[in-house]
Amino acid sequence: MAIKRAALYIRVSSDEQARHGLSLGEQRADLLDYAHRHNYAVVGVYADEGVSARKSYRSRKELQRLLQDVQAGAIDIIVMKCLDRWFRNVKDYYKVQDILDKFGVGWECSQDRYDTTTASGRLALHIRLAIAEEESDRTGERIRYVFNGKKKRRENLTGNLPLGYTTDKDKHLIPDENADIVRFMFRSVLEGNSVYSLPKLVMAKYGINLTYARVYEMMQNRTYMGERHNISNYCVAIIPPELFEQVQARIKSRGHARINPQDRIYLFSGLIPCPSCNRLMSGYRGRANVHGKFTNYQYRCCNYLKSGPARSCSFSRSIMENKLENYLLDNLQGMISSHIFSIEHYRAKQDARHPRLTIDGLNAKLARLKDLYIDGLIDKDTYKEDYKKLQSQMSDAIKANNLPKVSPALQEIADEENFRSTYETLSRENKRAFWHTIVKSIEFDDLPENRGKGKVIEYRVTFL
Repeated sequence: MAIKRAALYIRVSSDEQARHGLSLGEQRADLLDYAHRHNYAVVGVYADEGVSARKSYRSRKELQRLLQDVQAGAIDIIVMKCLDRWFRNVKDYYKVQDILDKFGVGWECSQDRYDTTTASGRLALHIRLAIAEEESDRTGERIRYVFNGKKKRRENLTGNLPLGYTTDKDKHLIPDENADIVRFMFRSVLEGNSVYSLPKLVMAKYGINLTYARVYEMMQNRTYMGERHNISNYCVAIIPPELFEQVQARIKSRGHARINPQDRIYLFSGLIPCPSCNRLMSGYRGRANVHGKFTNYQYRCCNYLKSGPARSCSFSRSIMENKLENYLLDNLQGMISSHIFSIEHYRAKQDARHPRLTIDGLNAKLARLKDLYIDGLIDKDTYKEDYKKLQSQMSDAIKANNLPKVSPALQEIADEENFRSTYETLSRENKRAFWHTIVKSIEFDDLPENRGKGKVIEYRVTFL
């Protein structure tokens, strides 16, 4: 008799391990002993740690790896400790079972016995899965009930507190001695500093080391304006809501491209999509000059740089930053003037087609129409007809009020006589901030006539 190739599947959620001691090590030892007693050849151990059995099977990484090996023909039998280590979700169980059936792979439990060869055995299995799913749902409902009560009392739900907060005796969030650091960070961004510079500024002023990732997360944490779990006034605000929203607008306009660990600042990072695969091109330092400094910055597509089958792009060239910058400076005011003209022309056409309507006025008319119908002064058919007309006008009003607008910053650049001279006075970091404040993307075509030394690429700019 041929020896079966066995895959051992282990799963534990952090909550179960804490409550029941159902550790990965304990399951592994049990399954290895079971495989030895049944003369199975163990070809792999697949362990999903900290994962609920109710989580979609597509989100369980080790289970996905196991299924790939099943489809590769490397497994004959799957062994788990008990059924709830496998699934507590009836729907997902049958999806995975279809895959196992297709490749002739069975499964066994070391602590339970199931007979899936008979109709009654399959029914018993289905009932067991349904009960496990119902128990899981009940546990979730109890947890949500407790959490909803805590939310009503505005209590803290987690042990991880944002910097600047602590809890009082009633488990309410209150500002602590680090709240001034948070205020300093938000004020710094509003005063023109980038998020990328905040770790250095905080270290210089307060002597606290914060990573860039933590700073970026903090600047978007709505807890600082008193909102938590989508509930306003959940806790004492450290930052006024209007200041918080102003900072979000500033961060969004500048994009989220990092300065690398060597503090090289790439002016157009996050703005240039690859003409072949459309992935955003990444900054590259190029070669050092005779003094050993890197100043010849470039942009390349990471999809092309991948080796082997992972390569999914054919654009092998680099975009030189200095050439792109000079092209934009030579043509920017003309591009902006054309952009402004197209917006004004479009708005004029829309205004002629749909005269400006006030949304507040239409809402008032709808309210009056409803009152007339409730008071019996108009019949139902008249109400429906007039309501339909007002809704159509409301749709036109919303479109009219959402027409594209010209950014004041763009208008100012278009009118600036000494624009290039002013630009050259900016620091490199502020130059980067300038481009990310006005530009959404910079596109170009990979054409034969653009290739070769001395050739000029025609760039297309989409403005914010």
